[in-house]
Amino acid sequence: MSEEMLVLYGSETGNARELAEYLYRECIFRDISVRLCEMNQISVQELQSHNIALFVCSTTGDGEEPKNMKMFWRQLLSRQLTPQTFSQLYFSVLGLGDSSYAKFNYVAKRLFRRLEGLGGRPLHSLGLSDEQHPEGSDYQSYVWMGDLFEKLGTHLQKPLTRTYRMLPPRYTFTITQTEISEADKKCEDIRDCNKEEVEKRDCRGDQVVSKDNPWKSVMVGNRRVTSEDHFQDVRLVEFDVSGSGITYKPGDVVWIYPRNSDEDVTEAANLLNLNLDSNLEFTSESDIPAFVPKSLTIRDLLTDYLDIASIPSRLFFEICSNFAKDELEKEKFEEFISLLGREELYSYVSRPRRTILEVLADFHSVRANLDIRYLFDFVPFIRPRGFSIASAQCVNKDRLEICMAVVRFKTIMKKERIGLCSNYLANLPLNCPVKLFVEQGSFKFPTDRPIIMVGPGTGCAPFRSLIQSRVNTQQQLILFFGCRGEHRDYFFKKEWEEISNLQVITAFSRDQDRKIYVQHRIVEYGELIWSALTRGAVFCVAGNSKNMPFQVKDALITVSRVHGKLTQTDAEKYVETLVRNRLYQTETW
Repeated sequence: MSEEMLVLYGSETGNARELAEYLYRECIFRDISVRLCEMNQISVQELQSHNIALFVCSTTGDGEEPKNMKMFWRQLLSRQLTPQTFSQLYFSVLGLGDSSYAKFNYVAKRLFRRLEGLGGRPLHSLGLSDEQHPEGSDYQSYVWMGDLFEKLGTHLQKPLTRTYRMLPPRYTFTITQTEISEADKKCEDIRDCNKEEVEKRDCRGDQVVSKDNPWKSVMVGNRRVTSEDHFQDVRLVEFDVSGSGITYKPGDVVWIYPRNSDEDVTEAANLLNLNLDSNLEFTSESDIPAFVPKSLTIRDLLTDYLDIASIPSRLFFEICSNFAKDELEKEKFEEFISLLGREELYSYVSRPRRTILEVLADFHSVRANLDIRYLFDFVPFIRPRGFSIASAQCVNKDRLEICMAVVRFKTIMKKERIGLCSNYLANLPLNCPVKLFVEQGSFKFPTDRPIIMVGPGTGCAPFRSLIQSRVNTQQQLILFFGCRGEHRDYFFKKEWEEISNLQVITAFSRDQDRKIYVQHRIVEYGELIWSALTRGAVFCVAGNSKNMPFQVKDALITVSRVHGKLTQTDAEKYVETLVRNRLYQTETW
């Protein structure tokens, strides 16, 4: 039996991987022999040779496991396994989820039950982290980890004293000084937005377009669909995907790699004391992400690959605390990474949305003494941002559209907070390249039954795709669309008015004294909804994940109670049955 403990993760966007890496480091600091890897890299047979395994996994889409966990999960479902398969295994599971989804942390719950059913013994209670938690999504994870190590110490019958030490850098690389003339820089900028040149620079070889091999599309449309006097800037952005081999259907998601602004890139170079024209070459044999070139300029690295404007993680403060020479700064960083300093860290970073660059600017001795070898340890790679596709490929096979709100808001910080991807696209000139790939979404739209859609604001995007694909068919389509005002942000009014099999029910929250939202219209049109449900309708919800999904679900329960003549308890059970049978689907963000 191996004494090596396993930390296994299933991660779609990278959040679960980051937490697994943090857990792995914490094991090392407690002198625990440990190995970190994706779940797909472990077989059932190998897992049987280990005594302890810690699992970290997210839930994607509508209750689906991440891709790098799917093979492992299929192994666990084998009928050849018995209730004694993992009788030697002690395990713990930490799930990352979003409680606005009906199947909150569904994957973690199933994994916990399956391991227990195969004879595994829980070391610790199931951990369920929630993106909707008021103190941030990581709060529950770190509390769970603290309790976990207490349980581990009891199980191993020894104190697990934490002794922090600097670990080797994640990647090794060299930086060489090179000079690029101003003329060459200008030529590069021109080439970057020249469509003919972009079309020649496709993804690598004949590989399928994917996260690791995105397609260099061209942005050919960028139209504001809200009135100029409306506070929110919403765009209909169009991409040329001809020659990519990309296919999509209603409900699918396009993932876009954003770029950092020139202003932030220049600031990062100054704070990190890096020459933008120098060349960085990886010499490490570690698992460098496939989408990152092995050799590139510092300018390209800071522009296209490192998330320099992101909110720093707890790991950022842990690593950077080693470089603080000023005692007050060192004390502050150590307070941030302590369990007692959680609220202080949240107030300094998460609540005001302070960025890595702003933290470095605040702490002089940290940035002055940074060891650049740890660059990839304290600054994460840029992650692609997902958008529901708002067009139907049957309308134009070479075009793909998204409906995007440009994110800008104020906090206590002097500088306005902005969304990296939405502002990148909003400010991008037409015919410039944009790296993207498409993945299947969680919505499953039938063709043989009515579809009830609830999509306030940009939540209407996947439904616009569906509507375009079912124009003037015999299928009954009912859309509840909510916005502030008919003449301010009713994006597609004229387009939808011309479709014979579509009934749009609007909720304009600011066009009258009493605020009216989609949940109010659902109750008001309860008879219509109940009639459609009795004919097998699918009820789909998309949009903001804060309050709307819960309020819509409560409204549907009310409709079921009133028009279905059910008790409150039976109405709740009825809606839960719809969820289980995928007749109630959600996609929120």
